[in-house]
Amino acid sequence: MKNAFLFLAVLFFLVISILSNGCGSYDPPNPDFPTYSYLDSITYPPDVFEIVYNISYYGDRIAFVTFENDAVWIVEKLGDSRIYFGVQNDTAGHVIWGADTIGFKQDFTYYFIANNNNYDEFKNFFSHFTKLDIEYSEFDPKF
Repeated sequence: MKNAFLFLAVLFFLVISILSNGCGSYDPPNPDFPTYSYLDSITYPPDVFEIVYNISYYGDRIAFVTFENDAVWIVEKLGDSRIYFGVQNDTAGHVIWGADTIGFKQDFTYYFIANNNNYDEFKNFFSHFTKLDIEYSEFDPKF
């Protein structure tokens, strides 16, 4: 009887631990850079930042980002790989599968889209942006 109680207690705490971690959610490890909500338009962000999307229900979550200068950025998808994440400009869309290096134009608003597609166990999804020291004029692909 004592072993059964111990087993159930361990099982209970394991389930609580898994559920409290958000089943694939990501907590930003570094408070040294800002984390923006997808609900706020992001204008002229710093050289390193993150965007958090609430994807606890179905549908697209769109973050509007306008960069200050022509620059090359690495855009990373953090957390569960099943989440759709992409960027759109006025003429095309581009899926970001894990991480991608992309040249963005200054003063143009890009749409960064996260969608949980068919899953209901998610809470938050994070994307990470880092400006690279690469000459924009010599870089391809520009988006």
